[in-house]
Amino acid sequence: MASIIINLGDAFLLDTPPNSEHLYIAIAQISESSYLFVNVTSRRPNSEDACVLLPGSGVPSFIVRESAIAYKYAREINATELAELITPGSPIPKGSCSVAVLEQIQQGGLVSKRLKNKYKVALKNFLGI
Repeated sequence: MASIIINLGDAFLLDTPPNSEHLYIAIAQISESSYLFVNVTSRRPNSEDACVLLPGSGVPSFIVRESAIAYKYAREINATELAELITPGSPIPKGSCSVAVLEQIQQGGLVSKRLKNKYKVALKNFLGI
């Protein structure tokens, strides 16, 4: 299986449980070949509010309603693994974030209470904090 080029801010529709299609955005390169991806989900009353995205300028067009970054579902993925997880038939990437939105998501990760500590440390290292 071929690998895929990953750019920070790129969004990919991944075939992951339980409902098969979940939008993930690359927010940091955490090793030579691995990236930190965070999940985007529709905002609900119990959603973490460290980063809320609204449809419109700067967010992937796939986001059509108020959405939250679900930091607790963050994953470390390399390009080869990503190629295997992409939902069949989905455009690659599914969209991209603007630099401002990417920074908003990264900053949300720093304050998130649900992002695993190992990913928070990796994000801080990536950002030079």
